[in-house]
Amino acid sequence: MEEVRCDLHDGAQEIADSARDMGQWRHYVRNYPWVCVWTASTVGYLIVPRRRLGIRKVHQTLDEMADHNRHMTRSNSPSKRGIRGAALMFAGNLLWRGALSYSLRQANQYFAARSGKSDSEDQV
Repeated sequence: MEEVRCDLHDGAQEIADSARDMGQWRHYVRNYPWVCVWTASTVGYLIVPRRRLGIRKVHQTLDEMADHNRHMTRSNSPSKRGIRGAALMFAGNLLWRGALSYSLRQANQYFAARSGKSDSEDQV
């Protein structure tokens, strides 16, 4: 019976030692180095994000837009529009500024009249 108890104690001690080794990563690296290298490389491959292929397409699209803009700027240059186009643009700009100035003056007069009435109503 005493022998069984000693064997049981030794067996329990071995189980405790092996359980302690299982929790340490160095144990696996020492005993299974190639498996650890393969596992680390696989995990690294899965963790690192893939390179986006759409960036080149974005650069192409931006370049195309810039070329189109340069083309439109060249085709709408004042030298190609001629004197008639420049005169029409000048007249349109002049009319626009005049209309804006007129409407602002009218608005100022309207609000000045309204504020004058409210002041006189407050005094009564």
